Amino acid sequence: MNRRQKLTIIATAIATAAVAACSGYGGPAPARPLAYDVPTPPMATFQMTDTTVVSISTPMGDMAVNTGTDLTLAMTFERVAEGIRIVGTVEHFQASAQNPMMGTQSVDGDDVSGTLEYVIGRRGDVEITSLPELPAASAQMSPFAALAYELLPPLPDAVVEPGGMWVDTVTWTTDIESMETTSTGILTYTLVGDTLVEGRTLLNFAVSGEVSADAEGNVGGMTMTQSMAGSTAGFILWDAEHGLPAYQESEREMEGSMSAAGMPPFSMTVSGTTRVSMLN
Repeated sequence: MNRRQKLTIIATAIATAAVAACSGYGGPAPARPLAYDVPTPPMATFQMTDTTVVSISTPMGDMAVNTGTDLTLAMTFERVAEGIRIVGTVEHFQASAQNPMMGTQSVDGDDVSGTLEYVIGRRGDVEITSLPELPAASAQMSPFAALAYELLPPLPDAVVEPGGMWVDTVTWTTDIESMETTSTGILTYTLVGDTLVEGRTLLNFAVSGEVSADAEGNVGGMTMTQSMAGSTAGFILWDAEHGLPAYQESEREMEGSMSAAGMPPFSMTVSGTTRVSMLN
């Protein structure tokens, strides 16, 4: 295996790991069913920021890669027989990866084609119709497959009192270039209570759980596998009037390894923070 092949495999592993990878609130919250609804007017704009650090130990030495994503998504809502149809249009997008081997790579809104379209049930189950796409060379920096599942969290089937908990498992698969990645989150949600934000009463959900990502593919003619696992913790502020989350914040820590033909296995760690705000 030549040096260029090794660099390509390591860069692919870093990108795959990056893709895979609070204040106190309280007070009584009245018992109420939690369900998604069509807001009035039937539109909302969400802003998502994500910062991730991938640390990797390779046969060529240790390194750290910093990635960042800034996305603004304008969404429209329509009630349909299956639930609520959502169409998201990318208003702003900027993603970058600072890689000591490859330099800085970046993509922006001009590189995005298509819209995010899917249907959710009243409890948040997802059926995806289409996803925005990036050019093949930068497809590994796409946040859209994960966003379709993570933007609108699952809700319980029954009325929840403060202190009440529910657990949900979410799994999705992305197939980018020659790499297929399966991501899984087993998350526990706890209704903490009410909180007042800018004169509005919001419900606070604490979130914690286990996350994992397993990837397999062919890079430069060689088979590559990668396995990452770890934990996530954060909170969601739910706007019952709009039937949507007003703010979400989560931190994740993962570790694992990658192996490829012709190279010894090497270890990787991922740490990152994601924030999502409803702007209107």
